[in-house]
This record gives sequence, C-alpha cells and structure tokens, in this order.
Amino acid sequence: MDLVKKRFEGMVWLITIFFIFSSDLVAQESEIGLTIKGKASYYHKKFHGRKTASGEVFSNLEYTCAHRTLPFGTMIEVENPYSHKWVIVRVNDRGPFTKTRVLDLSYQAAKEIGMIQKGIIFVNAKVVGKDGEVMLFREGSTEDNFFEIFPSDSVDFPASRIPETVSSKKQK
Repeated sequence: MDLVKKRFEGMVWLITIFFIFSSDLVAQESEIGLTIKGKASYYHKKFHGRKTASGEVFSNLEYTCAHRTLPFGTMIEVENPYSHKWVIVRVNDRGPFTKTRVLDLSYQAAKEIGMIQKGIIFVNAKVVGKDGEVMLFREGSTEDNFFEIFPSDSVDFPASRIPETVSSKKQK
C-alpha cells in the first residue's frame, strides 16, 4: 500500500511542477497597446506548408508570427528600431521556444523589416489588434493616408498586412 501511496504522491508532485513551469504557455488576454521588446527570429523556409499550433498551414509569404502566450489572431506591430521599418503580423503559432527570444516572424515579415541578413535582431513590438483586426493604428495614420503607409504598388498583401477598418466592414 505504501508503494502505491508513494507513486501517487510522486505523480502529484510531477504534475504540480509541470503546471508551474508551463504557465508561460497558457494563452493570455491581448491588451491593446501592450509593448513587447526583445529579440526576434524568423522561420526557416523548411517550415512552409507545415501546420501551426493554431491549425493553419504555415506560409512564409504571409505576415504572421509565433508568440508563446498571446491568443491566436492577435495583431502585433513589429519594428526594427535600427532601420525604423515595421510590419503588422498576426499570431498564428506558439513559440519561440528559446527563452531569449520573444517572437518568430514569417520570412516575408522578416524581409519587410530588414532582418534577413542578421537572422536575429532586437525588435520593438506592440499589440495593435485582436481577432485579425487592427484597432490601434500608427500615429498619423488615417483612412486618407492609409496607402501612403501601406503602398498599393507592393506585392499582394495578405489580409493581416492590410487590415480592414471598422468603417470598411460596415459598408459591406
């Protein structure tokens, strides 16, 4: 009987320890305006076509990212502080699983902000929306100058790159 009791107590301790150390992996609420600073990397091309944690098929041509805890669909503005280039990405995967990094970007998003040569760079990021919709726009952006910020002559932007505004949704 003592052996069963000891095994049970051991299992309880293992489960408790697991929950303590895995609390980072539980999705948290995405507070609009939340800032994230740290190192970001980008997905290798070999991940193109594989399933993400959200169940989507990963595409290196879309503007997406992985974050350990933010809910899927959270929109994040990521800026390279050295070049001041920025991009808006949508969380659709979990990671990075390296403690020193805060985001994994798709290849296209990494290319947009000029991080391909370095591979890993320090970024400034901010939560700007949720459920795939941008709610907090960069200072100075309006519907009138939207295409100055998001050039219309650029390659086909995925939906996460050019978010629909609330007013354009009401017109449908």
